[in-house]
Amino acid sequence: MRCPWLLLLVLGASCGGDRPAPPPAATPTVALPGATSACAAAGDFWPTMTLALADDTAWVACKEESRIESLAGEQLALDGQAIAVLSALDAVWALDDRGSLYRVGSGKVADLALSRPYNLWTGAGAVWAIDDGSGEVVRVDPDTYDTTKTAVGDGPADKVFDGDTAWVINHRDRKLIRLEGGRVRELATIGEENVAPERMALLDGSLWITGRGADLFKVDPDTGEIRDTIEIGGSGIDIVAAGGALWVPSRSEAVDQSGLPTMEALRRVEPDGTVTTVSEPSSRVDVHGLVADDDNVWLADNTAGFVYRIPLAG
Repeated sequence: MRCPWLLLLVLGASCGGDRPAPPPAATPTVALPGATSACAAAGDFWPTMTLALADDTAWVACKEESRIESLAGEQLALDGQAIAVLSALDAVWALDDRGSLYRVGSGKVADLALSRPYNLWTGAGAVWAIDDGSGEVVRVDPDTYDTTKTAVGDGPADKVFDGDTAWVINHRDRKLIRLEGGRVRELATIGEENVAPERMALLDGSLWITGRGADLFKVDPDTGEIRDTIEIGGSGIDIVAAGGALWVPSRSEAVDQSGLPTMEALRRVEPDGTVTTVSEPSSRVDVHGLVADDDNVWLADNTAGFVYRIPLAG
């Protein structure tokens, strides 16, 4: 279940029945180097793939404003709330909470018939989404927009590819699933009952999995066996592989209990398990999107309205 993370403070009325004036909105604070202003439209649950890179700019999913925007000033309006944005197959794609798929330059291109649409991926020559309600991954042909749905378990949360082979991690039943040649194979159950594995990357012959209640699991991609557990803080919010290492925004033990995507530190993890702290924010940073290119890790905070760019080197 996705954790709501906007807490409302209800102010009582005065004796005369008039509501007090709301306090002025706080000015967003730049908490890390390399900040660029973006939409502050995360809303009251945790969107997790709000950032994509294309044509020397970043695209951001502005959930509550029902659009995606680029830092270069381009926009695409959606019918529903913006769930995810993806750069793949020579295009920028967006998914809304009605299950509609959009392509920049074309507008809406397909209704995916998803009960609870969740995020976008690319691999094996296609665009993929998840139906969190039915427990299915959905393959979308990028030319015809035909869809193929495959059941993978309770709560699919992330997907990675190696050629035509894919892995899916479920955050409710904690199953690690391998998809290959149309075959669905359950490899293992990841973590204890208090763990919700949610994010995954493939690097140096291992799957690396993290999420609520979890540190960083190094997992055999063939068997699902946990090869090692790396201490990164309370838990990992997200993960990306870049520059021969893993980049993991981690949260504190206290924040992990709440489910908020609030970052304690950005960690770099080498394939041998060595952990270094790259950056610690000076004020609150919520991580809603994490991507990398050849030179930088990019992080979107759609609560405060910033995109941060952190160099891979130095």
